[in-house]
Amino acid sequence: MVNNNESLSLSALSETKRNRMLLCEELENRTKQHLVYARTAALELLGVELPHMPRRTRQNTLISVIVPNVNQRSHLSGVQYLAWTGAIETQIIARKFECTTPVCTWAHFSAILSLEELIVLGDSMMRRDKRLKRARHVDFQRYIDQARRFEGIRACRLALRAMRENTDSSMETRVRIVLTKYGLPVPEVNYELHIPNSSRSVFLDMAYPELRIAIEYDGNHHRFSSQQVLKDDKRREDIETAGWTYIKVTFVDLQNEASEEALAQRVADKVQQALCFPVPLSPRMSMEQVCDGRRLRKRPIWEKTTTRPATRRARKRCQ
Repeated sequence: MVNNNESLSLSALSETKRNRMLLCEELENRTKQHLVYARTAALELLGVELPHMPRRTRQNTLISVIVPNVNQRSHLSGVQYLAWTGAIETQIIARKFECTTPVCTWAHFSAILSLEELIVLGDSMMRRDKRLKRARHVDFQRYIDQARRFEGIRACRLALRAMRENTDSSMETRVRIVLTKYGLPVPEVNYELHIPNSSRSVFLDMAYPELRIAIEYDGNHHRFSSQQVLKDDKRREDIETAGWTYIKVTFVDLQNEASEEALAQRVADKVQQALCFPVPLSPRMSMEQVCDGRRLRKRPIWEKTTTRPATRRARKRCQ
């Protein structure tokens, strides 16, 4: 992993999975207990990228296993037993190791993750790359619909509203979340753009198709390869040649609240240029406010205003 702010590649996730299986095998060789791995151990066995963890969890080196009630907790060196009142769904990895399913693991994490990171984790389980896709949106909805009460269920219901399928990285998800915190509409993820006079298409990280605005996250790995830099330059040229506005985002734009607001303002300025009328940002909202169902159902500002006569005249003068 190049940077804690970067997403893991398929090869890195595979290596992490192999290392986790070695640790689990070593553990099982010294006990006759049947273990069902949970939380971080489950994510690594499943080949899912870890979200940003709370500090107390990052410092915990114990292997987490799940049990249905506190009476089934035991004592085993190096193991943390976690009682869980929600439905425990499991699967077998490499024909040997049992762990919670992706959706059950996501729900189990809801008790310790921030709402934002719960959304990031959900997105990470629904990648566009089929080799990394572990669940569909309907799988999360099914689990929540059938669930009894458990710690974190409210956070799960809120997170599910903001989760999106077919993303490519956790950083793209975090960029999308930042924009919505300042009242900007939720951009479409991995929008397919057909390049004019070509048979090629590119999938934009995020887009406002109605305004022809593309928002692309540029990870650290893009800057360590001259070949990748040339590919990125060609990609940007194709997008701009197609008549789209290109907005580049890096980890620097996500370092703190000030840089995040500056990013949101940069996007709002491009939206304003496309619409030819002011697009003010909202005061920074909490994730609970962002996930409010009424807010998420609101039409984008351009759908509500482009039919007004005054707006049409302003856009005509602008063009």
